Amino acid sequence: GACALLCPAIRMMLTAAVRRASAAGPLTCRGFSAVADLSEFTSAPAVTATGSGVKIASVSMPGETSTVTAWINAGSRYESAEVNGVAYVLQTAALQAKSKEIAALGGMVSGYTSREHIVFEAQVLNEHVPQATALLGELAKPVADVESAKATVADELAAAAASPQEVLMEHLHDAAFLDTAMGMSVRGTPETVASLGAQDVAAFAAANISAERTVVTAAGGMDSKAFADAAAAAFGGLPTLASGAVDAVSPATFTGSDKRMRFDSMDAAHVAVAFKSVPFDSPEMYPLMVMQAYLGGFDKTSATIPARNLTSRLSIDQGEQEAATAISPFNLNYKDTGIFGVYFQAPDNRLEDGMWYTLWNLVRMAHKTSDAEVEFAKTQLKTQLAAEYSTTSGAAAGLAKGLSLTGRPSTLADMLAGVDAVDAAAVRAVAKEVVNDEDHALAAVGPIYELPDYNWIRRRSHWLRY
Repeated sequence: GACALLCPAIRMMLTAAVRRASAAGPLTCRGFSAVADLSEFTSAPAVTATGSGVKIASVSMPGETSTVTAWINAGSRYESAEVNGVAYVLQTAALQAKSKEIAALGGMVSGYTSREHIVFEAQVLNEHVPQATALLGELAKPVADVESAKATVADELAAAAASPQEVLMEHLHDAAFLDTAMGMSVRGTPETVASLGAQDVAAFAAANISAERTVVTAAGGMDSKAFADAAAAAFGGLPTLASGAVDAVSPATFTGSDKRMRFDSMDAAHVAVAFKSVPFDSPEMYPLMVMQAYLGGFDKTSATIPARNLTSRLSIDQGEQEAATAISPFNLNYKDTGIFGVYFQAPDNRLEDGMWYTLWNLVRMAHKTSDAEVEFAKTQLKTQLAAEYSTTSGAAAGLAKGLSLTGRPSTLADMLAGVDAVDAAAVRAVAKEVVNDEDHALAAVGPIYELPDYNWIRRRSHWLRY
């Protein structure tokens, strides 16, 4: 009986409290603590270089394992259209050719190809770091037999053709960087991959895999000197390129366009919209990282909290309107360009609302971003960065990416300092530059017959304000 009387009273008090908080505005009554100082867990990176130009860096971290990586500036944007996919075939063939050595080493050895890099990574016990480094050096060399690798890549291309939503970002790059090497698929096309031979792989390696384009890093409890010596021995023999060829790459020209693939039989539509962004070494990268955290994200199929009850305005709007069922902002920074935008998934009859609220929240950052919202986003972002760089894999990748793209190692301290310097004014300024009244690129697949056309979307990339 007492509970029956008490519960309505509690509900009334809670409802009143929520209304008072809502009236005060989002996130205005809460302070945010800084991420804990993690400097005691990592040391300053040790950076050296071989006489031929291979950059070597390492950072000590507590633990029994270490991660070794080799990053080579020889991704798909260094290919010609006739041999599109050759870098990915090279990387796949190298891993297959050394499968026995990988098994004997133990640990985990993997690789991937991106638009700018071929990357090999080994996670091993500390005492096995010299052997792992030597193995990565062998993986950087082309192999004679590429037929098995071509068959593997062909299977992956067939799977992608059957599920185009799984490679939506590939289609987005095609739309954003139309008719440039940056827009070509990392895996290539069925036709180009089928035509590749061992001589094409060897020619690509000779033209692009060089000492000056290679970065080797390690993070963990390994002996840093032993690693540096092993890296110099494994990669010091790489050839050097002629003057001017090291940074030779075709321009990544951004083009406002869209690519639409209509499949009414699919359960939901998948849409990615992007704007031209900034390179990795731009100071504006940090406001864009905060903007990505500010927009938030969710997936209705796995979320424990309804989108309308989340923190970000974008998630709340999409949840209240029952428009998008999944949201994922992205911020991709390359050596000389970048793209910033939002991926969302929505039912076929909610695409217009999903796009409207996505654009409204993107443009809102240029006009109504508050200090409290930015501080909340910064705290979330710093937590994510701390979690990433606290792993040996994340720390080694950070060193390699920074050295490869800017010539300087990227550390957690650098990233946190850059984020700390961002304020609401910086976010508004960068949003005005990148998003407000700018052309966009779009890729969409699924039942998209209600997705607005390019001009409708372009018109809503700005507000009429007087």
